[in-house]
Amino acid sequence: MSSGFDSLFGAVGKGSWFPSPAHIMRRAAILDMFRGYAPGRLLEMGCGAGRMLADWDRLGHRGTAVDLDPTARQLAADCVNEFGAGFEVAETVDAAAGQYDYLVATEVLEHVEEPATILKDWARHLRDGGTFLGTVPAFQRLWGRSDEWAGHVQRFEPADFRRIVEAAGLEVIEMRLYGFPVGNVLRMAGNFTSGLKMKRRSGDLGREESTYASGHDRSIERSLAPLMSSRPGRALLRFGIALQRRVNRGHGLVVIARKRAAASESLVCAA
Repeated sequence: MSSGFDSLFGAVGKGSWFPSPAHIMRRAAILDMFRGYAPGRLLEMGCGAGRMLADWDRLGHRGTAVDLDPTARQLAADCVNEFGAGFEVAETVDAAAGQYDYLVATEVLEHVEEPATILKDWARHLRDGGTFLGTVPAFQRLWGRSDEWAGHVQRFEPADFRRIVEAAGLEVIEMRLYGFPVGNVLRMAGNFTSGLKMKRRSGDLGREESTYASGHDRSIERSLAPLMSSRPGRALLRFGIALQRRVNRGHGLVVIARKRAAASESLVCAA
């Protein structure tokens, strides 16, 4: 498949990165919920290879993308340059940059031991009334090889993740599951390919190294690119996206929330 922006796959790019089926299904769910929000300053935490930056740019957003992994930052910077996205890629958030209209964290909080603490810290960079968009893998019972390969700490029950979001001073506006039924089947295939990737590794990686690798290791996905981009492959993915729009079930969770004003929080505490 040639590089460029694809309506189904998003920003493919010239390098070796190629979207997994899980990324494709998640991206569709995110865009279904996030389209229509006014352009603004956007901060993405844990941007990985940065492919969603091209989507944010096409929706009119500008801002900053942060990732601790130097390999991921380079891939994200390459994506920004190739697609002309209006984002700076950095290792940490510049405190002098002020507050943002949007805070995004897709497939990040499952990698940390204390997601509630991390999210509350991130929310400091979001203005009052600003919007948080987050995704996490859902349901601990679905734990599999893909979670081990990616260095996950946990999967989240929807009610538990809602409590984490609200504890960070955010009011949930919309919460949806995605992936059912085609994405669930593709997730099982992802467990198999993750097992193959783990066998290819030279020695066991720690969780941090696994987390970093999950952001940019697309070795098997790239080999499957011709199949996924074929007419039958595209048809299957589009069919799965159409079904997940109709059914609030699946293996992944998307949340949109609004930051409460400090005054409102004080009134709630006083009550």
